[in-house]
Amino acid sequence: MKVGENIREIREKEKKIKKEEIAKALGISTKAYSNIENNITEITRTRLEEIAEILGCTPEYILNYKEKGVYTNNFNNYEGNHGVNIMYQGANAEQIQRLQKQLLTSEKQLMELQDLLTHRKN
Repeated sequence: MKVGENIREIREKEKKIKKEEIAKALGISTKAYSNIENNITEITRTRLEEIAEILGCTPEYILNYKEKGVYTNNFNNYEGNHGVNIMYQGANAEQIQRLQKQLLTSEKQLMELQDLLTHRKN
């Protein structure tokens, strides 16, 4: 995704600001501002900083807007449920399926280990 698309999504989805308002604040025409959002006009660092200030965020937030990754937290509780919980955010369907397969594999391995330990005790 390009910077202009990130700007548009932040403006529309998070800030609910019309592009005419931003164009006015920047002192440019609505068409010139639309060219920025449509990635027709290359954005300068100074312009990016101005837009970020208007949107109330950092330039880095704009640049990395769609780069939100998957965050996993593994919790091992060996004295309680003997399980692993995986929490994921910002994942697409393919990533979710991969994580679910990993979770099932981990659970199967855990059950196999528990069976081995049970049989060794007997």
